[in-house]
Amino acid sequence: MFNVGIIGTGSIATKMAEAIKELRGACVYAVASRDLDRAKAFVKKNCPKAKPVGSYEEFAYMDELDLIYVATPNTYHYENALTCIKAGKNVLIEKPFTMSRAEADSIFTEAKNRGVFVCEAMWTAFMPLHKTMLKWVREGKIGSVRYISSNLGYNIENVKRLTDPALGGGAYLDLGVYTTHLAVSILGENIEPKSVYARKLSNGIDRDVTYILGPQGDGAISSSYVTMSSLTDRDGAIVGEKGYIKLFNINNYERIELHDDTGALVEAYDQEGLSGYSLEVKGCKDAIENGLIQCPEMPWNRTAAICSINDRIRSMM
Repeated sequence: MFNVGIIGTGSIATKMAEAIKELRGACVYAVASRDLDRAKAFVKKNCPKAKPVGSYEEFAYMDELDLIYVATPNTYHYENALTCIKAGKNVLIEKPFTMSRAEADSIFTEAKNRGVFVCEAMWTAFMPLHKTMLKWVREGKIGSVRYISSNLGYNIENVKRLTDPALGGGAYLDLGVYTTHLAVSILGENIEPKSVYARKLSNGIDRDVTYILGPQGDGAISSSYVTMSSLTDRDGAIVGEKGYIKLFNINNYERIELHDDTGALVEAYDQEGLSGYSLEVKGCKDAIENGLIQCPEMPWNRTAAICSINDRIRSMM
């Protein structure tokens, strides 16, 4: 049995506990919170066979754990992940991976030195439709990529952690990492912010962000909009010289379509099978069982590039 531990007891931890039930040969073995009563309540509701633990340090040294999922607020990812890595544990860290590129580099160095597996929980990277889309691009089905567009928005401004600077709130860190990941996965790691416009709350937290990514010289660009104040269609498009690809719901793919240069539909697929949460745990399980310390679907260099872009975008707001 592949034993997963969860640090944190918020809504995303609940979703992960449910998703792991979909996987054969995997289970939630333990759940940690600084408040033991919270851990007990979470276990009772979501995974009754798991062990509640009231100390992150004690949790990190549990021999039975094969992978620890870090589901705490953004500003705690670095500290919690390092605690686990120093205990020799493999970790899956919820996005955003860290609050800075410097923190990410520190995690990668520690993991490499200890031979420990680390992955960012960017679930879209593990979804079959994302892989098919990238295959279409690599095979030249739309010719050279010219332009990428994407948007992602929900009416979630009432979620406390999203408006709290101490917890790393804001539309970009919660949602923009998905649109940035889409751009990086297609255009590569050597892109950078060209322009950024943000509308902020009175406490300085970004509510809406529009930004453009591109290479230092000429080349394809990516334009994105994210917001936590309203629902958007969450769609995206990759435009090439010979056609375009439509993406429906870019942070939880529902459908992808390949169109030729006349706009005619050539090929299409709908999402089927496991959820993104399940797929990322399965990807980690497969990598760990094959002796890898990185996931092929979400390698360290891509996470590092995204962290660098995050730093620049936030500094330009």
